[in-house]
This record gives sequence, structure tokens and C-alpha cells, in this order.
Amino acid sequence: MYLIKILDAQPKSLSFLLSICLASIIGLIDYYIPSDISVSIFYLFPVGIATWLAGNCTGLLISIICSITWFMVNPRAASYYSHFLVPYWNTIVNLAFFLFTNYLLSELKSTLKNLEKLARTDALTGLTNRMFFLDLAKHEINKAVRHQETLTFAYIDIDNFKQVNDQFGHSVGDQLLCLVADVAKSTLRKIDIIARIGGDEFAILLPRTSYESAEVVLHRVQRLLLASMKQQGFSVTFSIGAITFNEPPDSVSDMIEKADSLMYFAKKQGKNMLQHESSVSLQDAS
Repeated sequence: MYLIKILDAQPKSLSFLLSICLASIIGLIDYYIPSDISVSIFYLFPVGIATWLAGNCTGLLISIICSITWFMVNPRAASYYSHFLVPYWNTIVNLAFFLFTNYLLSELKSTLKNLEKLARTDALTGLTNRMFFLDLAKHEINKAVRHQETLTFAYIDIDNFKQVNDQFGHSVGDQLLCLVADVAKSTLRKIDIIARIGGDEFAILLPRTSYESAEVVLHRVQRLLLASMKQQGFSVTFSIGAITFNEPPDSVSDMIEKADSLMYFAKKQGKNMLQHESSVSLQDAS
């Protein structure tokens, strides 16, 4: 498994060359061993490597190469077969077997990728889900520790969202959530992380972002969200609790808890507010 991960990170051309080398080695072995011993099944190794690591088209090409190799290294007199077309038929059968394996592996890899994406993604909004966000946040905290970088975390709650659901139905509420996700995501950098971590609650993690920069970003997010809600006729606002750590927080849960408390403080102050603090450590921020 570890070897596959290493190979998967390499260029596709390297996987193609590896498959060609394997097919050549198997072909040489097939040529020199007695003719009554079949090793055709071993051609599945280069086919499998090419398909899994380099893609379906490369696997298709290697399947054809392996079939031709098998045909060329198994020359037998015509009298050996009951009919002169038998070796051609056997080659076609081998090719069909290789192609079927290529198809199965392609479908398996595609299914696994989709399952992995579903496990990491919120089904409604397409954002990162809570579980995957916790993993990403932990990784970012570790990076901040190594490089001594600032880190800003924001917790966003949609004010009066329940009223939208009650008045217009859950389908309209879902549209609102998707709109919030799209607008907020469009304002952020590629290195920033946004996730839906509750029914109407979103989290934004801004790596390498100072208090002043985060203040600008979060005000812009709030402003654009309010404008998009007004344009669509939604009477909702946004309460945001945010904290900038000049030194990395002790844990993800502590980071979330602090931002969550700031968000609820913003709600108590009248909603539609950004409550943003700067903290050297969680202990100082408490």
C-alpha cells in the first residue's frame, strides 16, 4: 500500500515506463520457459500498474502491448494447433481478459475516489464537511507550529435561518445554504479552508493571516454575503466570531470553542456582527 502511494505520486510517464519494463521482462521469461507452461496471467501486473497509476487509456495501450508480446513470444508450428487461427483466437482472448481487467480497475479506482470525496464533502454545499475539516485544521495548526505563523479561525452562523425554513420550506433553505457556500468560497484564497460544520454554521480557516488581514477578509465576506442575500430576497444576516492566533492554538477543539463563544457573543450584541479577537494563546484569550 505504501509503495502504491509512492508510485501514485510519480509522473504518469514513469508508470508507463515501469509497465513497459515489466511487460518486457515477463515476455522474456515467457519466451525461454517451456511452451507448455503458461504465464499469461502475469501480464496483468503491467496492465494493472498502468491502469491504476496512469489511467484507463494507458492501461488500454499496455493491454494491447502485452497481447502482442504474448503472441510474438509464443511461436509454434502450425501443426501444433488444430486450426491455424487458434493462436490468433488465443491472442484475442488474452486481450479481452486484459481489457476487462483494465475496465474493472478503472471503475474500482473511480468508485474509491468518489467514496473518498463523499467522505470529505458536505453533500448539500460541496464544501469540506466537519470531519475532514477537523483533520485539515489539525494539519494547519501543526504547520503553524513548525513555521511560527499566525492563524485565523472564523465561525459563521446565519441569523434567522430557521425563519426561512419555516416560511419557505427546507428546499429554499437549502438554496440559501448553497448560496452562502458559493459566495464565501469565491472570496477566499486557495490555501484558505471553508467548511460547513453544522446546519447553518460555517467555519473558515485562514492560514498565515494576521489580525489586520483577517479583519479585511472577514468584513469582505460578510459584506458580500449580505449583498447576495439581499439580492435573492433572503432576510438573513451573519454573526461571525473570529480569533487570530499569533501563536498556534493548543488544539482544534479549543480553537473552535473560542471562536464559537465569540460568535454567540456577537449574536447577543444584536446579531449581524463580526466579533474578532487576537490571542497569543488560548489561555490569554479566555
